[in-house]
Amino acid sequence: MPDTELVPPIGYGYGWLVIGILIVVLVIATILLILVVRARGRDASPQPMRTGGLAGVKAEYHERVSGIEAEYVAGRLSVRAAHQRLSAVVRGFGQAVSGIDAPMMTLTELQGTALPTVTAAVAEYYPASFESADRSEISSAVVQARQVIESWG
Repeated sequence: MPDTELVPPIGYGYGWLVIGILIVVLVIATILLILVVRARGRDASPQPMRTGGLAGVKAEYHERVSGIEAEYVAGRLSVRAAHQRLSAVVRGFGQAVSGIDAPMMTLTELQGTALPTVTAAVAEYYPASFESADRSEISSAVVQARQVIESWG
């Protein structure tokens, strides 16, 4: 019979255990920090309206829409680019009048806000903003942007 000797298992130092625990704690802390920052961003109170009140904000955004329309007519903007810029203007208007961070939201996130006209306009602009082929006109998109601006107040 061979003489066999039992060898005890190799032990690891406690340093590896401490490092493992620290990594787990760091991951959990990072996740909690992200959740807290996002919750604060959503619960932030609306920003006060700029000087000039609602009429001043409406005039400013009507001017922006007219500028986009003029650039399109002059041939400096494609239909796709015009829709993208109109979407940005409508989102900016929504933020200016409500304080909701509409420019940073997806369409799905916008649908959960108190900005139904902004959401409807952005939903209308999405196909033209993302499809590869240009459409032939932007007049209905411009009208819709102006309706969003006028519907507020």
